[in-house]
Amino acid sequence: MEKVNIGIIGCGSISELHANGYLKHPRANLVAICDSSEQALQEKSQQWGIKKTYQNYEDMLLDPEVDAVDIITPHYLHAKMTINSLEAGKHVSVQKPMAITLNDCRNMKEVSMKSTGSFRVFENFKFYPPLQMAKKMLDNGEIGDPISIRMKAVQGSLKYGWKVDQGTLEWRYKDELSGGGRVVFDYGYHLFAVALDFLGSVENIFASIKEVSNEKGWVRDSPAQIIWNYRNSDMQGSWEAVSSDEMVVKSDYWPEDEWFELTGTKGFIWVNRCTGKLLEKPPITMLRDGKLKEIGLDEIDWDWGSSFKLGMFDYVDSIIEGRQSPLSASEAIEVFKLARAAQLSSKKKMLIDLEDPDFLSAI
Repeated sequence: MEKVNIGIIGCGSISELHANGYLKHPRANLVAICDSSEQALQEKSQQWGIKKTYQNYEDMLLDPEVDAVDIITPHYLHAKMTINSLEAGKHVSVQKPMAITLNDCRNMKEVSMKSTGSFRVFENFKFYPPLQMAKKMLDNGEIGDPISIRMKAVQGSLKYGWKVDQGTLEWRYKDELSGGGRVVFDYGYHLFAVALDFLGSVENIFASIKEVSNEKGWVRDSPAQIIWNYRNSDMQGSWEAVSSDEMVVKSDYWPEDEWFELTGTKGFIWVNRCTGKLLEKPPITMLRDGKLKEIGLDEIDWDWGSSFKLGMFDYVDSIIEGRQSPLSASEAIEVFKLARAAQLSSKKKMLIDLEDPDFLSAI
């Protein structure tokens, strides 16, 4: 395959970052877009120079020119659209979270194993350059053997950052459309994917999650404190999530930010920014043997938007090269289980084993 012809399904705000990646890749052609909104189709087709537009994704799947689809729709649609696309022989990238039930996730995996098309769940933090560099530093033993990962995430006032359509926000707070859990399940997919990527498989998890309503009546599952133990090791992880509609979080994107601390037997690695620009610090700091090393703004690409470009590049390259782009179906299911286990742990006020049959039957 000399070039990959891409069709995007879902033209909301985040689709701009996806499209920009495809438009910049020398071996990708963005040939078609699909959305239920005629207005969105008109705006994006003009902006991106797309001739083929569809309001029904099943019509796009009949288009022989489309080799691969990128599904960027509300979560409850992921399973059906993915399965239909794979059965049509298309390569598929679906935006996280994978689906809203474990059964849907497993069905998607089963169909992907039989399809001629490849399948991945796209999670952009995997491609964020400072996190990629921190992972390489950890794997190279620059702070010794890993002991733990600690993550902090804050969501601030929607008055700052992106101007997101009201409808895009509303469906995320409707459990039947989003799967429930705007912070821990939806947004948390990023954090749990990082936790698994850095230190491996998780054995069990404990969480305390509060539910707070804002002035719009939207229930946000934050603040949250979540801790876990890694399988067959003494390593541990934790994530604290907080939210405030009064907090200014500087960002060119969502008004939220994350920072990460990796502890090893010989020191620490800190990733000081991700989605936003909350901390005026170098993107990466390492402390080893009492000596501080900083990787500054001019030494690494720290723009959160770059994680999307790199993610789209990897999707196209993986199709051409015949390899798996992360997240694979199995990897994505593990992230899904971690998020659901945290939710159930808080509800039951108990430690949850991720392989417990009762837990697996409940999700």
